[in-house]
Amino acid sequence: MSTSDADPLDGAALLKLAFLLQGRQEHPNFRVVYRGVLQDLGLTDDQVERHLELHRERLHAVLVARGVIRDLPME
Repeated sequence: MSTSDADPLDGAALLKLAFLLQGRQEHPNFRVVYRGVLQDLGLTDDQVERHLELHRERLHAVLVARGVIRDLPME
């Protein structure tokens, strides 16, 4: 298991970033799943947003490496 998989903040941030980069953050499936992930992990959206601010480039690279997104410029 990689460090990214073990860090709850990374996991929640990867989920959110994947939807953000695809322009699907308003999709009902994202909202339901994301809220459930936050609740299960005991996190808040503010914590995830801060984590994204600090680690966006690294998390973007993880999504590209995993084939979740193409290597497009970050927003």
